[in-house]
Amino acid sequence: MTSVEGKHVFISYVKEDSTHVDMLCKVLEAAQIPYWRDRASLAPGDNWKAEIRKAVRSGALIFLACFSENSRARTKSVMNEELTLAVDEFRQMTPGVTWLIPVRFDDIPVPEWDLGAGRSLSDLNYVNLFGEDYAPQAASLVAVINRAMGTAGPDPATTRAAVEEAADADRPMLLRRMTKEMLLDPSRRIELDDLIAQETKTILTAMRNEDRFPTQVINGTNTAERTAHLATIAADYWKLVEPFCWSLQIAARWAPDAAALAPWTKALRALCAEATELKGGNTALLALRATPAMVATFVAALACTGEPRWDNLKTLVVDTSIFDKQLGRKIPLVEAAWPWLPFRDADIVPHVVARAAIHEEDHETAAATFVERKLGKYYTPIAEWLHHILRPMFDEQFPDDTTYTSEFDRAEAMMGIISQDHELVLAGDDPRRQSWAHSSWFGRSAWRSWSGSAPNPVAEIASEKLAVGAGWAPLAAGLFGGDSERADKAIAAYAEDFAKVGRQRP
Repeated sequence: MTSVEGKHVFISYVKEDSTHVDMLCKVLEAAQIPYWRDRASLAPGDNWKAEIRKAVRSGALIFLACFSENSRARTKSVMNEELTLAVDEFRQMTPGVTWLIPVRFDDIPVPEWDLGAGRSLSDLNYVNLFGEDYAPQAASLVAVINRAMGTAGPDPATTRAAVEEAADADRPMLLRRMTKEMLLDPSRRIELDDLIAQETKTILTAMRNEDRFPTQVINGTNTAERTAHLATIAADYWKLVEPFCWSLQIAARWAPDAAALAPWTKALRALCAEATELKGGNTALLALRATPAMVATFVAALACTGEPRWDNLKTLVVDTSIFDKQLGRKIPLVEAAWPWLPFRDADIVPHVVARAAIHEEDHETAAATFVERKLGKYYTPIAEWLHHILRPMFDEQFPDDTTYTSEFDRAEAMMGIISQDHELVLAGDDPRRQSWAHSSWFGRSAWRSWSGSAPNPVAEIASEKLAVGAGWAPLAAGLFGGDSERADKAIAAYAEDFAKVGRQRP
């Protein structure tokens, strides 16, 4: 969106930086911010020098001076003329007014242009539109421009544009930052809802892309190649859902109530529904569709139990449910997204995924390792994988590795007990059905505690419950229906299976 008449942002740059300016303009356009960009804003026959002078002096709400190695290498340029005009205007403004903003497209010093009154251009706060800082800095720049226009803050289009412009590597941190900024601000509730809805749409659209996530044919001419292909797809599902999970981790800890968690519960429900949509294809490929929901569910569990926020845990994994067409009934998230679900038809694949992530190997090398039996399998490969890939996401909540590992084990156990409770409730008073009521949530904590390398988290939870009885915090939050005896029964049943799983490790 360009503008000569009326207020606008003036972008000053050298032509060698046109690609960088193109990206900047996309953000401004998405935010519906008018801008003036040299020749693109000139009509045929215009006196370009006169029009530039007019654009700077009469209508520029913000002047963006864009610098790079390209601009530093130019001894003569139109940009120098534009900046000279801008400095003249800036000198006449009230001190403290935000108008002239340096923008860096690479890591070079801002030039020492004299602004008068002992000030230099390098003294002004600049914006870095390169590297890891690009997305958050672009969002901050838009916020400054909006404030200059008299707007309280960036609108949903602005926020989404900043996220969409971010490189893949930057998106997780950006979603976490955006969630922190908006979660506890009621005036930004709609904006946050739109942000998470947009992220959910991005995930679902990608999951339906047969080129990226095939459901019909596994590539490869032998077992190792086919296994590597499946592992690559599983890892790609994780990268797809990772930014959403970084946002969910913040929401699970700090959302004040169930209403504030609505954007994430909607998203979790949509991810589960997509994974359970009945369709034809290869069973192993179809099963992998459950990966985003499974990882996100465990992220919610770990964030909630580690805080602890039992109320939010109930909202996210118990109250959030989907209709399972195969079972013909609604099931809660804790039952709809258990760890082995994505790999139920691909036994070796989770071992490959785990090894590739932990040892930074490619999937082909890792697959050959297990297919050729060069190394033994992991006891609990999915849990090992989750433990590794989720560590950076929890850097703020659990700064040290020991606490992180302990809370990871506790989250596994708590999800197992909650799942066990759901199975027992379904079984009712029927002894035969009760004998079939078992949780599917078992991970690294089972074998770690049985081997003596770590405390038993189920025993610790049982001890906590025994000490406070009906006053146990999860009960107060409504877990186990608030029924103390029901919680005891679930803990006891899960503890028995937990011990068996630990003994039966491969």
